[in-house]
Amino acid sequence: MLEVNKLNFSYEDELFLKDISFSINKNQPTIFLGANGAGKSTLFFNLLRVYSPDTGEVLFKGEDLSKIDEKIVRQKMAYLFQNPDDQVFAPTVEEDILFGPRQFGLSIDEIQNKLAELVNLLKIENLLKKNPHHLSYGEKRRVALAGVLIMEPEIIFLDEPLAFLDPLGAQTLIEILDRLIAEGKTIVIATHDLNFAAEWGEKFIILDDGEVAAQGGVEILRDGITTFANTLPIVSQLFKGLVADEELPVSIEEGRELLKKLVK
Repeated sequence: MLEVNKLNFSYEDELFLKDISFSINKNQPTIFLGANGAGKSTLFFNLLRVYSPDTGEVLFKGEDLSKIDEKIVRQKMAYLFQNPDDQVFAPTVEEDILFGPRQFGLSIDEIQNKLAELVNLLKIENLLKKNPHHLSYGEKRRVALAGVLIMEPEIIFLDEPLAFLDPLGAQTLIEILDRLIAEGKTIVIATHDLNFAAEWGEKFIILDDGEVAAQGGVEILRDGITTFANTLPIVSQLFKGLVADEELPVSIEEGRELLKKLVK
């Protein structure tokens, strides 16, 4: 779906992203991990053509992203800001969600059908006539996501999607992400929440000081991440010392299965 080869990007004459290379597969939940300032958001802005890399290549479905019409890029690839207040702006929730499709000239029938689907998926029917700035943080997050999804993008980038959400709001958003994956969307998340990453991701790319420090499957979490706070997911920490390191569980489900074996 997306391939990045030797991307470099400078900010105020300082090299910020250095020789970045990775690929993102269609419909594979992908997590970018790294401490604050590691370069996650800056990398996303390069992939979305908000910024232009100094050197390197970004391919979208095999085609050079820099040569694709920007209007098509905006439809195919979407971004959900960490702070929904940076994304919602219209007088009502409904107007906010419909702003993008109207700019792209989509038909009224298309827009209304998609809006009805999103209202059901995101449980926002009672919010449509409200001012988005008067909503709770979790409600704003769902409204911002609706504004992204109504454009029917193929890849959705989310920056710290669970930040500042209460447990119920976080669980609701995770269920929505699961539903989007089931529907064939490609979801890419930047976070420093190692426990959420371990539960949800399939592919992991770890950034450290603007470089790819490690990438791969869950094994890179199981082995510990020396470039990312030298820590393990909390489930792994609970079992550390009880089992060999190579057998450490990463997710709650893995921990549950291992516990069943240990108590037999």
